[in-house]
Amino acid sequence: MTHSYHQAVRRGDKGVPMGTPGRQRSAFQPRVIAAGVLGTTVEWYDFALYATAASLVFNKLYFPGGDPLVGTIAAFGTFAIGFLGRPLGGAYFGELGDRKGRKHVLVLTLLLMGIATTGIGLLPTYEAIGFAAPFLLTLLRFVQGFAAGGEKTGALVLMFETAPTRSRGLLASLPAIGTGAGSLFSTGAMALASTTLSEQAFLDWGWRVPFLFSAVLTLFGLWVRRSLEEPEEFRRELRRQAAERGAGPESPRPSWRERLAQSRFVESWRKYPKEMIIVICAGAAENCGYYVFGTFSVAYAEDAGLSTGPVLTGVMFVSAVKLVSVPLFGALSDRWGRRPVSILGAAVMAIACYPFFLMVDTEIAWLVWLALLITLGIGQSAVLGSQPAFFAELFTTKVRFTAVGVANNIGTVLTGGLAPVVASALLLWFDHNIIGVVIFLLATCAITVVTVAVARETRETDVLARSSAERAIN
Repeated sequence: MTHSYHQAVRRGDKGVPMGTPGRQRSAFQPRVIAAGVLGTTVEWYDFALYATAASLVFNKLYFPGGDPLVGTIAAFGTFAIGFLGRPLGGAYFGELGDRKGRKHVLVLTLLLMGIATTGIGLLPTYEAIGFAAPFLLTLLRFVQGFAAGGEKTGALVLMFETAPTRSRGLLASLPAIGTGAGSLFSTGAMALASTTLSEQAFLDWGWRVPFLFSAVLTLFGLWVRRSLEEPEEFRRELRRQAAERGAGPESPRPSWRERLAQSRFVESWRKYPKEMIIVICAGAAENCGYYVFGTFSVAYAEDAGLSTGPVLTGVMFVSAVKLVSVPLFGALSDRWGRRPVSILGAAVMAIACYPFFLMVDTEIAWLVWLALLITLGIGQSAVLGSQPAFFAELFTTKVRFTAVGVANNIGTVLTGGLAPVVASALLLWFDHNIIGVVIFLLATCAITVVTVAVARETRETDVLARSSAERAIN
């Protein structure tokens, strides 16, 4: 960005006063919270349900073979396919959301996720249709990931753009509650089905019930989101673009190259390359920490011959704690700034990563729970709560959905989706010594700390004045 641009941004109080929420934001209404949090809860129930079923069911019914471990690996391979679909979903739904509207995308992603999840519940097994079964399962999982790529970002942007200026950190963090609650409910639904039915009944039909229940949840989510209105900030941007088109001479239909050059995706990388890299890297500690402390730790306990019970119950306990801790840190970021809270969270995870595994080794339930509380309930929650508003404030309204959706989902794939695989490989490479995993965690925490430290603080950013300043310069 040029020097004149930053001067224009700092002079934003001459256009739209800082700290004047009424002029910067439309009145924030409770139904926006309901639509963002409940809708995301429903969608992440669907997305997370697959993870549990991959280890309990899909390895037996869709990837049969002589070695059960091979089937499990294949099942988790399709789980990873969902992560590959997320950046594509972020790009597609981001472009759609920046052009057509936030509400439009939130309804579409929820509907698409519900169709895919219900489809999995109805899918015949390998025994019934052969190789078509794992192929269709993989395809439906990709659709889940594609939809998830637009859902969380859409909810984040909606909450951010309708929030009062002084509460952007708190309210933008609330969709993260939906992701945690959805994961918690999906785990509980699958556990209820598996414990109340015989093993054979569960494999025959019981596992399908939580997936089919998605149809009911999807209808509920669509009902919640039906009355949403577009944020005033976004409507203002659409009016400005319409006025610009109306003021200029009528031009011929652009070629595909011109349309590509005018896309929000290209504009995001052309105008905000530094900000895109910041979003990709800043979430490294949060993404890696979630999947190593919350997922890989179960495999670590099994590999070491330890009881997995304390870890599993501890993860569910901390998932409930995060319903409070994530918005708490979002609120703190409104008072202290996005950067200090994010760096604090990464530092806590870095300091606690080696003691975490020592505490898991004890097999003492309260120590394992304490380890998870420190790493996930405090460390990861601090990063997760402070960064949604931070990411949104880095971009103007015109490209915000696309830029955050693409960059954040790329970061999730690189440092989140691959984390359990990398950690498992390091455990094997270091001959079942945890030191390699600790180094990996320290590296991701360092990436977050350095990235956030060199970024500018965004808490006081006047997003409307910034958009006006950029248009004046361009």
